[in-house]
Formats: sequence, C-alpha cells, structure tokens
Amino acid sequence: MRNPRPVCPNPECVNHRNPPARFYRKNGYRRPKHNHQPIPRYQCRACGKNFCATQVKPIRQQHRPDLNARILELAVSGVSMRRMAVLLGCAQQTVQDKVEYLASEAKRLHQEHMENLWLADGTSHVMMDELETFIHARWAQVSVPVLLRAKTGEVLAFSIARRSSTMPKGQANGWTTDNRHKVIPKLLTNLQSYLKPGATITTDGDASYPKWIRRHLPGANHKAEHSPKKDPAAYDPLFQINHTHAKMRNDLARLSRKTWTTSKTIEGLRCHLWLWVAWTNKYPLR
Repeated sequence: MRNPRPVCPNPECVNHRNPPARFYRKNGYRRPKHNHQPIPRYQCRACGKNFCATQVKPIRQQHRPDLNARILELAVSGVSMRRMAVLLGCAQQTVQDKVEYLASEAKRLHQEHMENLWLADGTSHVMMDELETFIHARWAQVSVPVLLRAKTGEVLAFSIARRSSTMPKGQANGWTTDNRHKVIPKLLTNLQSYLKPGATITTDGDASYPKWIRRHLPGANHKAEHSPKKDPAAYDPLFQINHTHAKMRNDLARLSRKTWTTSKTIEGLRCHLWLWVAWTNKYPLR
C-alpha cells in the first residue's frame, strides 16, 4: 500500500516527524459531497488520528474542488466573475475564493518554472512593454508591465503600477501617484538571474526604459523598436509582445477596450492576471 501521507497530522504524535513506512492502517472511506467518490481513510497506529490522502493536496478543505478547472477556463475566456457564478450555479464568493486559490497555485508553479529556466542557463532574448488599464473608473489609471520570452512567448514576469491620471476627474480625486519608477526596476532586477550573459531586451521607445535597463540589467543589450503604423503588412519587431497584449485584452473581460466589467482592486486584477499566466504558460492548475 502506497504511503498516502508523509507524516501523521497530529503534531503531538511520535509519527508526526520521520515516521516509519507503515505507521498507519486503512480505516474505511469518506465520500465528499461534490462527487460522492470514495476516498480511503487511514489511521495512525500510534495515536489513532484519522486522515486521508487528500489532506496533503492543495485542494484540502475545499467543498467544490470540481469547479477549479472550469473557473480557470472561464476566467481566461472573457467571462466575468458574476457570469461564472450564474453558469456554474454557485455563489459569487465561491468564484472569488477559487480565483484567489488558483492565483496562489499559479504563482507557486511559476516560481518552479523560473527555477527550471535558471537551471537551463536562462534565456537570451526578452521583450517588455506595458498594457494600460484602470481600476474601477477610467480615471484611475494603472499599467501592467509584462516581460516575456521572445522565442516561446511564455510570460516571465509581470507587475502592476499606478500611473498619474491624465483626466481632470482623476486629478481631482487624488489619483496623482506614479510608481512606475519603483515597480519596473524591481521587475528588471528580479529577472537578472534568468538572463544569459549579453542577453537582449527589446522594448518600445519609452524614454525611461534605457536608464532603468542600464542600471538594473548591467550587461544586457537594449534594443528600442517601433511598430509600423502606416503599413500593416510590414515586419513588426514588437509583434510578440503586442500579440500577447492583444490576447490579454481578448481573454480577460476586465481588460477589454470597451467593457462595463472593471477591476475593483489592484489585487483582484493581479489574481486574474496570474490565472492568465498559468493558462498561457500551460501550468497544470487543479
């Protein structure tokens, strides 16, 4: 019988740390409400504590783990959270909790992915650009800087930065803080260990990018490119990053150009973006 749990869940038990291979015995089954499929239960031989194999999985204590995969698919298919609740027949709070859980799992898997990239000696070409959106009202402007691997299109990093509002209503409401000068350099610094020596980073012509890259990515080659505007058939050196941003606006309802679906908080936007990163990078979320 395969060991379903590495240790006894009782912290006062002698088998809580470094237990022998067969420190438990089978003790019946339990049937979760969401699918009624029997799950084996086990009992510690020393203290009598009951546990099951699902207690070591991330979905432990979830009443509806069957909704996780479906919510991920809907979240990156242009469906709002309110509509998800209607389609799945659950409460809006359930959808919110699932999105937060899936975002935490996506973040964990992304860290593992980046560690594997580091073990593979990193990447030689990165592209960076910012996607502009807003929080709750169009005058509350924010930008989403995205760093992606040019060869594969996988997302390496992203963040969210406040922008000083260009609208009179935003200035009147105090939305005048711009922290791009803190957020983007931090993003570049965190990426440094995943770049090969002499790697290339391609951006558009933003005037702030050269100084930030020189300071926080020493040794990297910076290329400032511009997308062709008059001839749509011409070669676009920023196609990969522009295509990524276009997919983000298409896949996430809150990022659409014309929408009444809005992000209420920066953290809510961040969670939704993590789901999109997991979908794009093909992380096995459950």
